[in-house]
Amino acid sequence: MRLRPASLRAAWLAGTVRRRHCCALALALLLPASAQPQAPAAAEYAAKAAFIYNIALFSTFPNAQAKLIRLCVLGRDPFGNLLASLEGKPLGEAKMTIAYPRSGQDALKQCQIVFISASESDTVALLAQSARQEGVLTVSDAKGAARMGIMVELDVEDKRIAFEFNAEAARAANIALSSKVLRLARAVY
Repeated sequence: MRLRPASLRAAWLAGTVRRRHCCALALALLLPASAQPQAPAAAEYAAKAAFIYNIALFSTFPNAQAKLIRLCVLGRDPFGNLLASLEGKPLGEAKMTIAYPRSGQDALKQCQIVFISASESDTVALLAQSARQEGVLTVSDAKGAARMGIMVELDVEDKRIAFEFNAEAARAANIALSSKVLRLARAVY
């Protein structure tokens, strides 16, 4: 099949945009979590918020036609107002929105991405199993979350954001993450 010049230009532009986003993600991962003069916890969660956005940017969701990708925070919100900067940001053809559901079941019905706070660590395994069935990308900073079925576990290692990825859980939920991002993972299960 021969591509028309406009198609070539669109393909080239899409590749350029992807490369720029990959570079931005790599920089976000390589920058120290406390690179900005903020309180350590605020700097850590600012970096985690940026990381979650970049993970969403490089993920393919089961409902790829959605115009909105909703990120829900379940449990105690460690981000404060940091997620407000993600509201309306583009994710391909979609835009990101933020929600704070009251329960895990509400989050799984309303959202494409759920951040499960460490305050919910006693329900992580159950939420992870339900999220796989619903096709929801799960992210948590609870210790050992990836081994319990959460797809992306965030951590701080040497003052940098590190992550572990549960590929089996993502496959079960029909969620794909770019191989370029997976190369940056500390561990893939």
